[in-house]
Amino acid sequence: MKKIILILSIFYAQINFCTIIYNPTQPNVEQNISFNVTHIDGIYPPSVFWDFGDGTNGQGSTSVNKSYTSIGNFLVTVNYRTLKEQNVTEQITINVVERRRITFTPSNPILGRDITFRAENFLSNDILWDFGDGSEVQCLQKIVVHRYERVGRYTVTARDWCGNSVSNIFVNINIGEEKGPRAPFQISYIQIRFEDGKPYKSIIKDSPNLVAYADIKYEGTGLLIAQWEVDGVLFKQVNRILPYAAQTTIDSGNAPSLPTNLLGLHDVTLRIIQPQTQYEIPIIRYFVSAGKYEIEKLEFPKIEAKTLEGEDLVIEESNVIAPKGKPFIIKGNIKNTTLRDIKFALLRIYVEEELIDQKLIKDFKQSQDREFETSLLYGTYEGKRVYVIIYDITEKPQKLLFLKKFLLKEK
Repeated sequence: MKKIILILSIFYAQINFCTIIYNPTQPNVEQNISFNVTHIDGIYPPSVFWDFGDGTNGQGSTSVNKSYTSIGNFLVTVNYRTLKEQNVTEQITINVVERRRITFTPSNPILGRDITFRAENFLSNDILWDFGDGSEVQCLQKIVVHRYERVGRYTVTARDWCGNSVSNIFVNINIGEEKGPRAPFQISYIQIRFEDGKPYKSIIKDSPNLVAYADIKYEGTGLLIAQWEVDGVLFKQVNRILPYAAQTTIDSGNAPSLPTNLLGLHDVTLRIIQPQTQYEIPIIRYFVSAGKYEIEKLEFPKIEAKTLEGEDLVIEESNVIAPKGKPFIIKGNIKNTTLRDIKFALLRIYVEEELIDQKLIKDFKQSQDREFETSLLYGTYEGKRVYVIIYDITEKPQKLLFLKKFLLKEK
């Protein structure tokens, strides 16, 4: 018995209790990355030396911040001495990617018509836009609207931190002329929902008749080819000829209905194959439980819409406490405090770069309150931001009415 204890003790003493942690785990070029090293025996901070694998280094701290200026795999090495005088060397490989890109809608832009550009996965909210047509280069938000006055091919560029970024993200765009009496077939709006109009659902395992719906607003006429996807996998394809200049609703069908045999959280979305579109399509979610399952609701402060004509946009931030590691629903209401009725308003909600929900608000009258509930979320939320954006889309170009952000903190 004594021999067994001795063997275990020797094995335990040889275990290396060092851990290198970095966040975010999938970093972007130029994104700030926090590195931290810990050891069960404690670390003598002045002895710490970091080698980040790109020719840069740091020393004297167990926690450091670093950003990379190019994509690639980098071998990060840290050397230090523990408080028990042990010299330790640890290594970890980090993969840095470039996820920033510029998208635009409609996919076939026409001379003299509004084009909506989006800076996706950018690291700041201050983007330096150059539309390549000789117009003024401006520092604007991630979503902007622009018109071209001449037919041609243009290179649109965008840079983070109002141009201080070392990376120049670009996309080429062809501006054509409209031909014929009708506009080209293109989608201008999509809303994904369940039968009750909400973007989330909580159901019991093996429940029948779960159907998703897509409300589609479009221009022109043509063949719509779309695919319903569940958890990123093709579920059902839809082929439908749409009549000219209208709106329609398609569903995921009831034979079969959406799968409910697997417990847990499931994502549902609609991928448009034709017509080609850059329009953002949100993901709705349903949660399958073995029995009755109560999902925590997160009450947001009241949001008041206000006109921003001629004003600088101020982004206000509030803290919101989220349940740790649990599904939850974001719930709140908005009030129209403008001096006019709004025929059509568009509410969009993002968690960081992910479009969680969007809702079309009809006949939004002065001083009127409207409630909203966003998609079901899951994961770790500490430090993530929720953006609530409201547009007046009654006329073109659409007008930004309100933008507010909330910082999620865990209980």
